[in-house]
Amino acid sequence: MGKFVPGEHVKQSGIYRVHHDSHRLMHELSLRAGETFPCCKQCHQQVRFELIRTLRDDAILPFTSGSILEECWGLVKSHAR
Repeated sequence: MGKFVPGEHVKQSGIYRVHHDSHRLMHELSLRAGETFPCCKQCHQQVRFELIRTLRDDAILPFTSGSILEECWGLVKSHAR
């Protein structure tokens, strides 16, 4: 499975491993298909996402910005890898 970048559309609902640019250890995030991969508030567009488990849409709450990740307004990519 490949790595995904901020602004790219999520094609598969599931749990993603989040890799930051050296300021934080990996963590996990659940995203629904059709949402957009978020940006990091510290390393911005250097963050990467890796699908580790697929889930049904009804098993996932919609993404909301938090203390680490936020929506990437104006940055939408369709197939960046």
